[in-house]
Amino acid sequence: MRICLIGEYSGSLDEGMRNVTSCLYKGLSNRHTVLPLDTKKVSLHWLKKIKEFDPEIIHYAHGPSIISLIVMHVLASRSNAKTVISATQPRFSSLTKRFIPLFKPNLILTQSYGADGMFKELGCVTEFLPNGVDIDRFVPVSKMIKERLREKYGVDKDKFVIVHVGSIRSRRNIQIFSKIQEIEGVQVVIAGSTSMPMEQISYKHLLESGCVIWRRYFENVEEIYQLSDCYVFPATNLLSAIELPLSVLEAMSCNLPVISTKFGALPRIFEEGDGLLFVDNEDDVIDAVEKIKNTDVNIGTRENVLLYAWDNIVRRLEGIYEEIISERK
Repeated sequence: MRICLIGEYSGSLDEGMRNVTSCLYKGLSNRHTVLPLDTKKVSLHWLKKIKEFDPEIIHYAHGPSIISLIVMHVLASRSNAKTVISATQPRFSSLTKRFIPLFKPNLILTQSYGADGMFKELGCVTEFLPNGVDIDRFVPVSKMIKERLREKYGVDKDKFVIVHVGSIRSRRNIQIFSKIQEIEGVQVVIAGSTSMPMEQISYKHLLESGCVIWRRYFENVEEIYQLSDCYVFPATNLLSAIELPLSVLEAMSCNLPVISTKFGALPRIFEEGDGLLFVDNEDDVIDAVEKIKNTDVNIGTRENVLLYAWDNIVRRLEGIYEEIISERK
């Protein structure tokens, strides 16, 4: 197939939607001809490129917003391509929602039940497609390797290490980690994104509480999970992360116990158990950390995430493309 894949291609891969675009491009390029267009470099030259490339599919993998819907509508006018948009993090106000039916694509790939219901109510055709994870990169490690990684990064070998990977902002409910740090024998480690703005107040408060914070790009971010004992994802604000957070999938692929809110698409694809604990409030988070730390919980999170290997996700996407292309014939 000839596929035009639109998303962010520039910058470090420590931001969710950018990472999704990169993984989709890598997977699709193995078997198809893919034209990448970078949302950071939008220009009128896109119209010429689309006409010359003559894609069968134009897929906007970053977003969506009303702007991306309009961009897709304009690009589609220059070709006979079917249009697809990934709803990795829908951003619509009550006002802009009204315009969705005017610029709706042929298909919207949704993740959470909430987003799926919203788009269907507005007359859009939807299909479920989750994000994926690199199961060959994010793997469990032995106790010996875990200790070596802690030595490498200067983390106490005797502590129960709680990790979080993502932006340091209050709307991500990051402040809960100062309370987790108060638990005896616990060390919180936060690998902060360099792509997203950081709140100095939150950063200072977490440091003062004893949390270890690294705000730099990690080429081998899998090592941050592998040196840890447990992953915590406390976000509740849907604008704080993509609907299916990659960090949760990565932690599970490393077979870490995971404590998470019922965020976005997580409760749609995962059931609680085998080391995955869903929480409703801050008290629940603290109780869950104590449970994981002090009891012998059977951990099988990796087994539950293998279905979402990127290769499986890309092959499912190829099937979706083929279905909507065949509808045109």
